[in-house]
Amino acid sequence: MRAILISVAQPKPRHLSLIALTSETTADNATELWLRLVTLLCLGLTLALALTWGSRPLIHDDLFFHLSTGELVVEHHQVPTTDPFSFTRAGERWISHEWGFGLLAYGAYDQGDYQGLVMLKAALTLSIAMGLFWLMLRMVGEGRRKFVVYLVPLLALGLWAIDKQLVLRPSLVSSLLLVLLLHLLLSFDKTGGWGTFGGIVALFLVWGNLHGEVLFGLFILGLVTLEALLGRFSTLGSSTWGSLLRASPDRPYPQLFILSVIATLINPNGIQVLLYPFRVARFLALGDTELEMGHFTGATPGSQPAFYLLLVLLLVALLPLRDRLRQISLTQLVSIGAFLVLSLSSHRFIFNFTLLALPAMALLFQPAMHRMDDSKHSRFLRNCLRAAVLLIVGLALASGLRSHQTEPISRHFPAGAVRFIEEEGVEGRLFNHQNYGGYLHWMLERPIFWDGRALLFEPLIRRLPGTPLEAATAEWDLDYLVITEHEYKDLAEQLIADRWGLVYWDDFAALYLRRSPRFEPILAHRELTLLPPFGGVTGLNLVAADPEQTATARAELDQVLEFEPRSQRALYLGGLISYYRQEYDRAEEELQAAAAIGPNGYVLSALADVMEDSGRDEEAARLRRQAIDLDSNPASDEE
Repeated sequence: MRAILISVAQPKPRHLSLIALTSETTADNATELWLRLVTLLCLGLTLALALTWGSRPLIHDDLFFHLSTGELVVEHHQVPTTDPFSFTRAGERWISHEWGFGLLAYGAYDQGDYQGLVMLKAALTLSIAMGLFWLMLRMVGEGRRKFVVYLVPLLALGLWAIDKQLVLRPSLVSSLLLVLLLHLLLSFDKTGGWGTFGGIVALFLVWGNLHGEVLFGLFILGLVTLEALLGRFSTLGSSTWGSLLRASPDRPYPQLFILSVIATLINPNGIQVLLYPFRVARFLALGDTELEMGHFTGATPGSQPAFYLLLVLLLVALLPLRDRLRQISLTQLVSIGAFLVLSLSSHRFIFNFTLLALPAMALLFQPAMHRMDDSKHSRFLRNCLRAAVLLIVGLALASGLRSHQTEPISRHFPAGAVRFIEEEGVEGRLFNHQNYGGYLHWMLERPIFWDGRALLFEPLIRRLPGTPLEAATAEWDLDYLVITEHEYKDLAEQLIADRWGLVYWDDFAALYLRRSPRFEPILAHRELTLLPPFGGVTGLNLVAADPEQTATARAELDQVLEFEPRSQRALYLGGLISYYRQEYDRAEEELQAAAAIGPNGYVLSALADVMEDSGRDEEAARLRRQAIDLDSNPASDEE
């Protein structure tokens, strides 16, 4: 016992202490390296989420008239200044301020078809996310590597805020150019290099031929110029508000601004490019007609929760206001405030607000990040952030990958109607849904009634609502109609059987032919007389009870599926007919095919009825729960 006590009481050799200390240091380094790898994994997952959201199918109709514009420029080597796509406004002045984007989109299509366009959208989205994150890192300055763990959740929130606007249209390219402009301005203010000066001017030269949002870039540059000019007054520097003047007064901002404006005006439409956003604002403000332009509706907490969460964090970051005003610049304060006001009136500006707010928030949260990093609970807090990002972003990424569609173009476009028109040789003048115009012109290569160019078609937009179909048909000599449920509600009573014949419908569109000698052969063997377009069909059980009507109904459904095999409504109605006829195996097959197309509570409820009548009560109960969940949480449209 004494020997043991002596050996315990004796001091440890010095070299053993050094070994223990080295072991602890090595263990700490290994742990820190592991945590950094986890942080990089969080960043990688966030960027992968941006790539996944950017890879969703093409959904915006304007893309297709941009493709037509790009093709026209390539073939004729000139930018159109009058309308070449419609028969209602042919030859009228058209300010094609987005022709550069059309050329870009057509180039991507020429190289990779529609999948090439999806890849372009994904590349733009990923570039915006990466450029925005790097801008946030630049704003926090020294020691930026240790702040990555705090900035990744902020980037993920920003992606959520702009998720619905990740659509392939000129504004997506404008957003990337805005991020690039912010980077260039940051570099120019630090170094004043002539290379950066020339890069900014060149950026505006390109931007002025891509999109009217170049005005937003000039707005930012104008604010920086004003900030630099005010900074030359020494009397302002001592005040609290004077601390907002952070742009270097020694840089040649006035010359940069003037040359950038001149570069913007070097385009086929001149000053009209800068006036275009004001003309759109005037068009919306003076309108007394209800327009189907959802991207000009205001942001609400229910529709844009991420935007409001971002706004709350921004307000928190600004507290205490007096101290925070010494961190941000006049340009940041005014531009963020301006796009905040615009976002509340139109959610399309949330993208611009997010791109400007996130870098400012990174700067404003810098002191708090320092305090958190120096806290004794620093590792715990950072691990909580890592876990939250891994969980939330990981689930969002998994959900996005699970619901990813392989088709490059959204199902809502009237592809089946186009196939019918082409195969049956339908010719003449068509009336089309406004948001189908670009697609129909691109696919059919014929003049359309109208498309999404609101200012060009303003006279029609103001006059057409309330005009009887018969009067519109006589004025524009219409031969056939490609309409959606939106128009059908107004036209249903005017689609008189002795004047119009229904020949095709699917989940989103219906095709009517005018009764005339040219269409008699088509109507004779293709007219649909039993099942109307859109919505449910009353008395379907009575149709199923009559063998003759059942045969007619199934022949009509087969005709729809011939041109659009993925028509969920056609498969659903076919499944109901089979169910009413107690043909349960066939009903299950048709309803399962309908359910595979996409979530639909009606389809699942009908499938549950089939299961229940077949004695499969547990499967029926599960399907009914899924149907209830879909009814209480309706899925929003893609993009």
